[in-house]
Amino acid sequence: MATTTIVPGNVYVAALHDIDGNRISGNSVSGTTINHRANKAIEIFSARIEYNYINAIGGILFKSKGETPEDKPRRIRDLKKIQKVITVTGLLDDETSLKGITKRINLLDIAENERALTLVWGNGNYRTIFDPDNDKGVFILKMRFRETAGIYGVTVAADPQPLTKHDIEIQFITGKDL
Repeated sequence: MATTTIVPGNVYVAALHDIDGNRISGNSVSGTTINHRANKAIEIFSARIEYNYINAIGGILFKSKGETPEDKPRRIRDLKKIQKVITVTGLLDDETSLKGITKRINLLDIAENERALTLVWGNGNYRTIFDPDNDKGVFILKMRFRETAGIYGVTVAADPQPLTKHDIEIQFITGKDL
């Protein structure tokens, strides 16, 4: 079991449930910490968080012979097929304990092998949390990574390698795991 401290300004993606959607014993979000399995919580230093509300509205144009679209207005039916998409743009920071590239590998592993995820940012009264236990889990819809080398034009054979920048844009869709 590992513990991650929630730092304001960062976003945390955590896999706290098993493949059947049951919370694993000991995994939790409480106060300013996340208790989780090793490599199952990823910290993203976030520059921007966007909410998108998408409602599939069906439009039908009723038209009789000889009429123009201006003669008969479009009929709209609100289907209430609502998608809530959260986009997080930030970076996977190199830290002394965990490199950005390792975070990327762990995040890809979570996306491929886990189901509903927990998404957390902020602390106390200012915390936002999407948790499958409250029917508000998130699923990874799309990820994009960009890597920039820390040093240009210099061959470095030392270990550890110089710091690199791992930009990430990740989209989540909210919902309930079935």
